[in-house]
Amino acid sequence: MRTEVIEADTIDAAVERILNELGTDNRRSSNRENVIYFDGWNGLGAFAVLQAVAKRLAVSSELSMRPAGLVFDEIIHIDCSKWESRRAMQRKIAEQLKLPDSVMEIFDKQDEEDDFDGLYQGSRTEIEQVFTEIYQTVQNRRFLLILHNGSNEEIDIFNFGLSLGGYANSKMLWTFQGRFRLDPKMIDNVKESRTTNVLILASRDRRDPHDLWSYLVNHEAEQVSLNKHGHSIIDPAVAAQCVLYMLKQSWIGSHIIDYNWAIHSSNYWICDGIIALTDINQAWQVGNALQKKVLLSSNMDNRFNNDESRVTTFSSHPACSVGCMPYWISTTTCGFVLSPSGAIADNMFQHSHMLGVLKLSRCTFSFSSPPFLSCHSLRFLWLEHCQDLRRTTRATDLYHLDASKEEKELDNKTMMLWECFQSLLVLDVCYTYWDQILSAQVMDLMTQLRELNVMGAKNWNMSHLRGRLRNIRKLRVTKSTCFFNNDVFSEMETMELLDFSKNTIGQGMTSLSGPASNSSLKTVTIDGCQGLKIISFRGCKKLKNLFLKGSLESLEELDLSGTRVESPDLSEGEISILKRIILLSCEKLRALLWPAYPLQKTWPDVLRIDTTATSGYPQGVEAVHSHPYVDRSFQQHKEEKFKDGWQISLTDTRLLRSLYPVRYYFWDASLHIDIYSPSILCGSNFQGTSSDKLVQVQPHRSTIMDSEYRDVLKDSPVEVMMMWDCPKIYITWRGPTTCNIKVIMHRQGNKLFEDSPGALLFPEFICEEATSLHLYDNSSITGIPAPPGGSGWKCVRWCRVERCPTIHTVFTAPRVSQVDNFGYLETFWVSQLLSACYVWDKTSLIEYLKLLHLDHCPRLVHVLPLFTRGRALHALETLEIVYCGDLKEVFPLDPESDKLDEVIELPSLKGIHLHELPTLQHICRLRMRAPSLETVKIRGCWSLRRLPAVGHYTKPPKVDCEKEWWDNLEWDGLEKNHHPALYQPSHSLYYKAQLPRVSVLR
Repeated sequence: MRTEVIEADTIDAAVERILNELGTDNRRSSNRENVIYFDGWNGLGAFAVLQAVAKRLAVSSELSMRPAGLVFDEIIHIDCSKWESRRAMQRKIAEQLKLPDSVMEIFDKQDEEDDFDGLYQGSRTEIEQVFTEIYQTVQNRRFLLILHNGSNEEIDIFNFGLSLGGYANSKMLWTFQGRFRLDPKMIDNVKESRTTNVLILASRDRRDPHDLWSYLVNHEAEQVSLNKHGHSIIDPAVAAQCVLYMLKQSWIGSHIIDYNWAIHSSNYWICDGIIALTDINQAWQVGNALQKKVLLSSNMDNRFNNDESRVTTFSSHPACSVGCMPYWISTTTCGFVLSPSGAIADNMFQHSHMLGVLKLSRCTFSFSSPPFLSCHSLRFLWLEHCQDLRRTTRATDLYHLDASKEEKELDNKTMMLWECFQSLLVLDVCYTYWDQILSAQVMDLMTQLRELNVMGAKNWNMSHLRGRLRNIRKLRVTKSTCFFNNDVFSEMETMELLDFSKNTIGQGMTSLSGPASNSSLKTVTIDGCQGLKIISFRGCKKLKNLFLKGSLESLEELDLSGTRVESPDLSEGEISILKRIILLSCEKLRALLWPAYPLQKTWPDVLRIDTTATSGYPQGVEAVHSHPYVDRSFQQHKEEKFKDGWQISLTDTRLLRSLYPVRYYFWDASLHIDIYSPSILCGSNFQGTSSDKLVQVQPHRSTIMDSEYRDVLKDSPVEVMMMWDCPKIYITWRGPTTCNIKVIMHRQGNKLFEDSPGALLFPEFICEEATSLHLYDNSSITGIPAPPGGSGWKCVRWCRVERCPTIHTVFTAPRVSQVDNFGYLETFWVSQLLSACYVWDKTSLIEYLKLLHLDHCPRLVHVLPLFTRGRALHALETLEIVYCGDLKEVFPLDPESDKLDEVIELPSLKGIHLHELPTLQHICRLRMRAPSLETVKIRGCWSLRRLPAVGHYTKPPKVDCEKEWWDNLEWDGLEKNHHPALYQPSHSLYYKAQLPRVSVLR
């Protein structure tokens, strides 16, 4: 690697030197040197220089005046200084190349898939299909990639589809630095690089170092003052002052002071007056936004801590000059005191009326009369490892004896002496055992407090927080032993962030909840809090991020109903007795992240997930998913009977993927899944939580036909024709229990079909464990395919499919012939499938089928290809088919069967009902025997010529049919138990009349 040090006092001067380097033609050189790294002036200014290079080369009017080496077909400028992921970088490359919308949609689609897979944003990698598109777009074109790399690793751009090889002599200019990152470790990573050819460092030429430093900071600040749309969020001059403030404090005090910039950057800027407080809410909004954009490395403090490095490596760094800048000498507004050896004077801040920021570290003073009471402009108070003067001068036992007396003294004092707390915006108390600072009297003064941080408190009673701190935005209570009342935070309606980590909770608090009316809370972290049994943030409408970590062994219930959480993360939590998880009205929910190796004891007894309800409905009201044809009794029974199981209502089956780690739960309990489309939804679902054995389904005869089915209904109402109701769903108490799936999707617009148009898609393990399936009212689905792995719906016992007018084949059988697909199916009910030609497209051994019902499927050709070997249809008790005009055969033969003289045994068949099937020729082409047959009702089946034979001792079954049809039947004789004398026919007074032989046309 070649290293160059350029002398430059301006951004433009550095740009010229870099352009000269880029313009060099190295195609015939053994070392092509087409990857160049620029580190700026010890890390500063690199961002601004690369921005200026991109802007200079983007001016098309200069093309004719440029040297040949600077003529590029594409200038690809990628700002990833605030690093998100490799995929985010690939997306920006695609945007720069203006790839078509169809390519950009691939990103959205894959990101959505990864959301449902629970994949962390930062771990999302490049997409192969987009790689191909990028590669083909830039192939044989000369490009310059300008990259602001905010990651910690050098990037091989070929993985994104950009190749620097070939005769085109494409080049890359990049930097790790930007947004005031200034990380000294980055240059070491570059020096170890195998892909970077040239390292360029900048140093001052003749310019005054103070002036150069200010100049560079202001140019860099211009970039961080803009939002992603290029609009200014803050005055660049103010942004520059904020950065200079941080660098100044790091330089003069980092060897003794922990500034904790990651948490307190915006607090310093606002409380010390760098960002004006004319509008406090806007000031905090700007400060927080700027804090996210300024990436000042934590290594900066370490960089300045090392005295030797000050003298040697960084002695020429422009930052050294800020120590002489008068702006930074500001003792009137900011003070940091470290006094580990003794007490500080009571009058130390007597004249510091303008002091806005004060940190006392390892100081000793009187807690009953602290020295900062005269600081009437105090906005930010930080107490770290401070001690009470009384406690250090008295014996411990005397201190405890006087504790109550001291509290009484404080109560009796006029609080006018503590008026400095009235202006306080930020309070940080770290390992300072002064619980009186959070007494009711003091907190009543802190009406403006926006941020409270408590760490290392011992035996504090923090129940006083309830009903107070109504202006709080950020609350952190960590590593403390405290006493709380239940729901102590429930009235903090403006809170945006809550960190409640590594605490030991004393008696009194078993429930932690956020305010139900909170519309601001966005992030909650709970890490290892002993004693918590219930965590509830029900109704916190903007809550998006929840992190549960560490030991939560007492936790029994988690309720996040009505929030915007996308992926509740339990993967890092030690949770052993969690009984209930409630996620109702969570429209943004994409995945539930379980522990990496979930033990059975971590599975909740009750799981409620509902992504269908809208936030516009009141809390506590159960969802009523209204639909004109919904089986309401079934819904009511489901709500009652599945109380102790799992209930999931969703609009996208991809959410079910996250149940895979706990799939073995289905072996021991019940799961009910409702799938809806947004167009039929209303209400929000907040329901209670037991399991019974029977769920009654709405009788089919009560169904009212939709107008689109009236043409096939003719003049006969459905309820007149049906002889049997749909059976109940049986829910067992033990063993393989119920996984009930109910799909109700009216019209179109559902995500279920995007990957496989027209196909209803479920995760494979759901298909394997499902015991019942109810699908109705969808005009998009064309079929229910076999699971991806070919495992089949092997546990389904009850299936009902109705009012899906575009279904062509109801079930596509798996390709793997060994799979026992529908091997346990007992009830199959099909209704009003206007386009369906087939129910199964492949032979299946359905041994336990008891009821087969079909109605109003006018194009149905056949139902089930019959597997003649084994016990197929041995359990069939009821066969009912109504208004299927094109049906020719119910059970066609297996194409591979050659046993045309075989008799199909139907030992359990008791009832047959066939109505208006004019083209039906056979129930089955083979002869059938039904020794248990009791009832036959047939109307309008004029092409049917045979009935099943009966047994030797069968009571003559009753046959209700037209007399003309009965007279035309074919019989095998008494010896085959197939003779009219063995049946008891009856004919209604009205049956098909004989048509006149002459024409009635006039």
